[in-house]
Amino acid sequence: FTHRGAAPPPGGRGTLELRGVAVVREGVHVLRDVRLTVPAGSSLAVVGRSGAGKSTLAAVAGRLLDPDTGDVRLDGVRLADVDPVVLRSEIGYAFGRPALFGPTVADAIAFGTRRPDPGEVRDAAHAAAADPFVRLLPHGYDTPLEDAPMSGGERQRLGLARAFAHPGRLLILDDATSGLDTATERRVQRALDRHSARRTRLIVAHRVATAARADRVAWLEDGAVRAVGPHTRLWRDPEYRAVFHGESVPEQNGVPAVEDRTEAAR
Repeated sequence: FTHRGAAPPPGGRGTLELRGVAVVREGVHVLRDVRLTVPAGSSLAVVGRSGAGKSTLAAVAGRLLDPDTGDVRLDGVRLADVDPVVLRSEIGYAFGRPALFGPTVADAIAFGTRRPDPGEVRDAAHAAAADPFVRLLPHGYDTPLEDAPMSGGERQRLGLARAFAHPGRLLILDDATSGLDTATERRVQRALDRHSARRTRLIVAHRVATAARADRVAWLEDGAVRAVGPHTRLWRDPEYRAVFHGESVPEQNGVPAVEDRTEAAR
C-alpha cells in the first residue's frame, strides 16, 4: 500500500463512498464506473449473478484491492491515503473461506490490530454461533488450530467471530454465511443486528433472506450497478428475482416474507 498516513476523522460513523470505481483484469472490466454511497450505520447487500463483480467490489470497498480508476472513501477520507494499520482497525471482514491465523482457536478469533480479552473472544464466538462447537474441542478455546478439524460452516463461524471481536466503522461480509444452515444463519443475522447496528455493513449476498434484511440492495450486472434500492422494490423485477436462481421463498403481498429486523434484534 502507498499512503500518506492519514486517518478517518475521529467520531466518524462510517459513511462509505465509491466514486467512479473501475477494475480491469486482462483487458476486461470486472467493475465499471461504480458509484455508491452507503450511509453511516446502514447496511447494503450486493447481489448479482456469478461473475458480476460482487467480491471484487467488496475487496475494493475495504482496500484489499485498489481500483484502476476512481476512489473509495470512508468518512470523506480516501482509503489510499489512510495508514494501513489504522485502516485494519476501522474495517472488519468475514469471508466464505476465511484464513485463520494463530496457534489456538482463541488466537484465531483474537487475531487483529487490537487483541480482545478472553471475555470478548467468548462473547464474539457466542454471537457467531461458534461457542457450542468450540467447547466440544479437546481443549476448548485453547485447542491448537491444527488439532481442531472444522467443517466449512464452522470455519465461517470463527471468521464471523473474529469480525465481531474487532468492532470498527465498517464491516464487510463476503459470502460469509453461505456454509451455515438456515437456522444458524438466522441466529447469526440476529447477532449481527444486535452487535453491529451502529457499524456500516456491506454484505455480498446470495440468499434472498440476506438481501431482504439489508436496508438497501445494489444489483450488479457485468461489473456495473444496474439498480440500487430496497429489496422489496427490486423484487418486483423478474430479472432481479432470477438472480437468486429460483430459490423458493414464501411471499406476503408479492414480496419475500422475512422476519422483522426490529424483532430479531431484541
